[in-house]
Amino acid sequence: MCRRHSGALTTAWAEFARDEVSWTGPGGAPATFRSSDFSSRSFCPACGSTLGAIDDAPVIALVLGSFDKPNAKELMPLYHSYRGGRPNWWHVFAGSDD
Repeated sequence: MCRRHSGALTTAWAEFARDEVSWTGPGGAPATFRSSDFSSRSFCPACGSTLGAIDDAPVIALVLGSFDKPNAKELMPLYHSYRGGRPNWWHVFAGSDD
């Protein structure tokens, strides 16, 4: 579902505890689509831009492109999920700057 939602082969997310996220501004909370038994995908109700995933467990994952400072050290990936689902030609170097 992540690939269909984002339109990308891979997506970088930052995960937060639900109680660490608040939706502010005139738009309020994002629109959602129930994508599985345990998660909903979130998107902008005005333009449809991908914002992330809101899991039933207390986790909200937001795509890095939705942040004003995507190069912030706090947003640097720490691990890879679903590496087995990547295309065979896509090389992931965990723990490396390569």
